[in-house]
Amino acid sequence: MQKTVDEHKKAMELLQSNMNQHSLETRGSNQIIPSPSAPSELDNKTHSENLKQDILYLHNSLEEVNSALVGYQRQNDLKLEGMNETVSNLTQRVNLVETDLVAMSKVEKQANLSFSMMRDRAATLKRESLHQVTSRTDTVKTQSMKKEDSSDAQVSKLREKLQLISALANKPESNRPPETTHEEQVQSVTSKPSALPEFPQSLGDHTEKAAQLRPVSLPGISSIKDLQDFFHKTGQNMDGKLTYQEIWNSLGSAAPAPESLREFDADGDGRYSFLELRAALGV
Repeated sequence: MQKTVDEHKKAMELLQSNMNQHSLETRGSNQIIPSPSAPSELDNKTHSENLKQDILYLHNSLEEVNSALVGYQRQNDLKLEGMNETVSNLTQRVNLVETDLVAMSKVEKQANLSFSMMRDRAATLKRESLHQVTSRTDTVKTQSMKKEDSSDAQVSKLREKLQLISALANKPESNRPPETTHEEQVQSVTSKPSALPEFPQSLGDHTEKAAQLRPVSLPGISSIKDLQDFFHKTGQNMDGKLTYQEIWNSLGSAAPAPESLREFDADGDGRYSFLELRAALGV
């Protein structure tokens, strides 16, 4: 389009130069030839009219070209405005997408943080639960062990008492005190109202008698633990028995008299068990 306009401009400039040249020639011919002929004047007029028509045509063409240029310019402006609006819309959409991405990133970070906190809390609760369960288990085990120890101690004491009672009950008849007759019991009751009658010997009598005897003392032995150590030291366990000679070998001159120990020999075999020595020591 611009090329066409330039061509029209060049054509107008060429026509304008031709008209100027023709006018100069006309003036020159008027000066040189004072009376021109009729045909040359007609030719000049015709040529001038043709030039005018060409000039008018060129002016009209230029106006059409200018109007076309204005139309094209308007169309280009409209297209540019549309492109600007499109670019603006795209920019807004891009900004919205970026905003959404930022918001999604924040939400994802918050979700990750919440998940991490929940996981840490769950791990903490699990550790606390395990610790509580372990503590309760340890407490139950400790209580069970204490109960078992207490039960074992009670069973051991009962077993020792039963062994002592059994040993006293199995004592030979010759070592038992003589039984009194019914008449002697009646006389004893009538003569001494405060005294109790003597009944035939039983398990309770043996236990009471052993408790009423005067205990003896062995150097360095004042508890059950000391007595156990004494048995282990002499090479006997708690189920074995010691002779008076073995006691003398361990204690020497500090050993009690054999008569004082013989009162606690429940079965009269001349040997002393752990329970018999315990009764003798009163521990």
